[in-house]
Amino acid sequence: MVWHFYMVDDEVGQRIGDGIGVSLDEIRDLGPLATQTLNEEEQARMKNLGSNGPRNFEGLAMTHCVPNERVTVER
Repeated sequence: MVWHFYMVDDEVGQRIGDGIGVSLDEIRDLGPLATQTLNEEEQARMKNLGSNGPRNFEGLAMTHCVPNERVTVER
């Protein structure tokens, strides 16, 4: 699972790996799941795992599909 977090973002992968005691060296040579197909960008990220830096999310909008349980609504 740490491998997948590194594929999303190196910092996220490192933080989670550090938290559960899994180093980059332990997962670096793992590949995608048998049912998972990587596009060219993802293949490049996989080859450079741990040295990719953050992804470019410019132009994308964050959607909030999880309800905010802390918001109080008066009725």
